[in-house]
Amino acid sequence: MHPSGRIIGTKSKRLMGKRILIGITGSVAAFMSPQIARELMRHGATVIPVMSKESQRLIGPDLMWWATGNKPVTEITGDIEHIRFAGVLNRPVDAFLIAPSTTNTLNKIASGISDTPVTLIASTLIGKGVPVLISYVGHEDLINSKITQKNIKELEQIGVKLIHPILEEGKAKIPSPEEIAQEVIKTFTPQALEKKTVIITGGPTREYIDNVRFISNGASGRTAISLAEEAYLYGAQVHLVLGPTLLEPPSTAKTYNVISTEEMTNKTLELLKKYPDSLVILSAAMADFKPLKQKIGKTKSDKGFSLELEPTPKLVDKIKQVAPNCTLVIFKAEWNVSRDELIKRAYKRLKETDADYVVANDLSEPGAGFESITNHVIVIKKDGSTRELKGLKRKVAQHLFEQIVADLEKKEPDPFSI
Repeated sequence: MHPSGRIIGTKSKRLMGKRILIGITGSVAAFMSPQIARELMRHGATVIPVMSKESQRLIGPDLMWWATGNKPVTEITGDIEHIRFAGVLNRPVDAFLIAPSTTNTLNKIASGISDTPVTLIASTLIGKGVPVLISYVGHEDLINSKITQKNIKELEQIGVKLIHPILEEGKAKIPSPEEIAQEVIKTFTPQALEKKTVIITGGPTREYIDNVRFISNGASGRTAISLAEEAYLYGAQVHLVLGPTLLEPPSTAKTYNVISTEEMTNKTLELLKKYPDSLVILSAAMADFKPLKQKIGKTKSDKGFSLELEPTPKLVDKIKQVAPNCTLVIFKAEWNVSRDELIKRAYKRLKETDADYVVANDLSEPGAGFESITNHVIVIKKDGSTRELKGLKRKVAQHLFEQIVADLEKKEPDPFSI
């Protein structure tokens, strides 16, 4: 094995067994291609580079060889690479990602011009029905050209997946390697939630004592962000109601930034009234108490003061009242209780709120707290059955959605060992 193969599958196995071509064209964004290729490998893919002549003026073939462990295709030879990858006499590749694609390459593919290894292989694989994804970049004026816009629409109409750029500083820039990898993973994920709206709450809320100090908790919002990313992979329209967090929300979700428990409650119920049949996941750690009165200004610190608190309204109790047909997933956190007691308390809360699932965890357990990147949860369903999930929060989110989708489709989820 080439030394680069050591990273295969280190993030997930979602692309394990997939052979993916990465096409590289003559954009300055070609410097990102090794990172994109290795991100795909970390999810399990075998990656084979295909380089246009112009791309080789920017990065050398040996760099892509080093990054992937596979010698790049730099020209079409007697090995008829375009035919071989289309699987005429063998198994075709699983997908072709062009990242970056110049607008010139995009327009050529749309017009059927096949004058580089990248455009010829793309045209052949489109004809074969192999998924082709194009992450296109360029100056904003080139992207906005009526010809380019027409070709973008035509490519989408024939089933080519366009990964749209980030418009910034007058340029259309390539998304992050992580975002591009998610689009490739989505290609192989069943779109079971394609017609579904998913509403997710996440992060902490703050209840202000005065204009400076507040009551809150250590929730990071990582679980909610992971859930939003998973929902997108299954094709859902995702709405993320997010409390204060240092983490960047995914661009694939419509994010609403809120601060207080009241703001989070109002925004969630507003969305729920608009989308009453949605899947609702309440993963936020909303403040349970707030000051009876908020002081104006900054309380002087030269002496102590008393603080009277009152309970905040419980959003979870209002969900099924507003939208009885929604699918509701709630979270229940406890501290230093036995496994049986954790399940008992969580299931009681499920019944009280008419939830469909409750995700329970013990915050006293190392690696299962608010600020941790990992979690250990027990998922409890209405029928009392349980499923234990442990690992990175993104992995826990993945398996929670596998369970929900399997239930919607009345199938057994993939086995998951903790």
